[in-house]
Amino acid sequence: MRRALAILCVFSFADPILGVSEIGRRLELPKTTVHRLLATLVAEGFIERTEGGRYHLGLKLYEIGQQAVQNHGLRQIGHGPLERLRNETGETAHLAILSGSDVLYVDRLESPQLMKLMTSVGRRRAAHATSTGKCLLAFGTPHDVDVVLATGLPRLAPRTIATKSALKQSLAETRKNGYAVSLNESAPEVVSVGAPIFDRNGACVAAVSVAGPALRMPPDSLDRTIRLVVRTAAEISAGLAKEPRW
Repeated sequence: MRRALAILCVFSFADPILGVSEIGRRLELPKTTVHRLLATLVAEGFIERTEGGRYHLGLKLYEIGQQAVQNHGLRQIGHGPLERLRNETGETAHLAILSGSDVLYVDRLESPQLMKLMTSVGRRRAAHATSTGKCLLAFGTPHDVDVVLATGLPRLAPRTIATKSALKQSLAETRKNGYAVSLNESAPEVVSVGAPIFDRNGACVAAVSVAGPALRMPPDSLDRTIRLVVRTAAEISAGLAKEPRW
């Protein structure tokens, strides 16, 4: 079971299609074992085989994932406020949770503008480089920060936070302000504004953000966007406070 799950996890947005040898090499498994596990996963619909004899994730996983998303109280409560935020700002709005050293987008509403961001539900981004990630780390636990530091701080853009001291300073500023701004940190010429979301117990369980090109979101004119993002986060937090723990 563990090896089968490891095969499912080896696929990614960067490597959506892999061959037997590639999978075996990454997981340090014999080709015979990989063949056997893949045969079972293909039979159950979790993996699909291409005409060229390679493999990619199957639609069964999509079906299960959609059920998980629909049953996730955060997304149900947050979708309406997120939609209003997108409409009011005209930029892409995200709802994210922390997953290891990454943020995981559980909901996303795309900007109506012609120039769009390459993000999607289910996609991950390094937490230290995003406004949602900085919120989740700033208002989360020390262990969350330790996980990020242990993973490393890869530089993704010109202004990505790349040192422990810089990260700690940024998180302190986020806690002081109640929101985070990412400017040229996750990608060149991309700006995002994020705010933390709290559950009924006061724990930071998610974050909401608006992101777009710096051309449309100049750093010196973000006051309105910050107010809208903070308001949206407060609205979702209030909704979570009325619900049983999710």
